[in-house]
Amino acid sequence: MRKLIILKSLIDFIWIVTCIPMIALLLFFSVFMFINPESLKAIFDFEVDGNLITAQFFAFLLIITCFFGIYCVYLFRKTLRYFQRVKPFHIDVIKNFYKIGYLLSIIGIGGTILFFTARLVLKSELKINLGMSPYVMLICLGLFFMVLSEVFKVAKQAKEENDLTV
Repeated sequence: MRKLIILKSLIDFIWIVTCIPMIALLLFFSVFMFINPESLKAIFDFEVDGNLITAQFFAFLLIITCFFGIYCVYLFRKTLRYFQRVKPFHIDVIKNFYKIGYLLSIIGIGGTILFFTARLVLKSELKINLGMSPYVMLICLGLFFMVLSEVFKVAKQAKEENDLTV
């Protein structure tokens, strides 16, 4: 139980220190990048001259991807509350694990495609990374959460059957 308290405290700290300010910054930047296109240098490490609208589009997709990540942290916090109340087999826990897994997989696949396409379109550079990348790890983590959702679903059914036989 102590590990759960430490995990919940760390996730709450990340939520308060990182995610809440990030929401405000992302909302501000999503508007500011259209007002001052020079701000796109913060995202892209090169000059964006001719492809300004395309760069803004890619930056906007990146912002949406960041919001998906923040929503995953929110769902994880919500799930940890159920664990603290000793309700690990609640239907919302199973749904939250599946949503987290699905969204993390989307972030991983979408991030890979987004950065590959942005580099191809904006820099005219074809670069394929076959090694370890954060996006591959996000896909693996997403699939892990989806499997965890299935495990909890099977465990819930076994628990219900066990409760009926007693």
